[in-house]
Amino acid sequence: MKKQIIALTAVVALLLSSCGMLKGNSTSAQSSTTTSSASAATTDAAQMGKNAGSALDYLAAQYKSAGKLDMTNMMNIANMLNLVGAAQQVYQNKSDKTYRQGFVKGLIANSINIDQYNADSVTDKLQSLAENTNVDKLSSAMQKGQATASEVENVASSVTNIIKLFK
Repeated sequence: MKKQIIALTAVVALLLSSCGMLKGNSTSAQSSTTTSSASAATTDAAQMGKNAGSALDYLAAQYKSAGKLDMTNMMNIANMLNLVGAAQQVYQNKSDKTYRQGFVKGLIANSINIDQYNADSVTDKLQSLAENTNVDKLSSAMQKGQATASEVENVASSVTNIIKLFK
């Protein structure tokens, strides 16, 4: 158990440090100032969508093979944290239609399970996940190895509901 906590802490630290993903670095406020920053915001949104698409595909494959999301699997937890980070970005930019369009394009481009027919539903569910998850609290608790089973299970349940949207 102690090894899992150490590994989980390392994964969370890596995710938190990469691109400031869970810190809420939103470029949407800057995007209204210039065309180049609008392009950068769209690129960032597409990249977040690609990250979310990859994480969802990995988790969907795990779910289909095991019939559930194994919360002892560090890769599952890492992908869920990646997904929560992307969801937080969608939520923070919920009023920016350009951001959402870029995010949806990234989702579709990087997922075998997401297409033009379910991409909006997946994005809505991700936004709901972010609304219902205290990302800072969850990240802090996981870094300290103190995340409760209910916090992790809430995220797993939301992810499972998203996976059920896939064909």
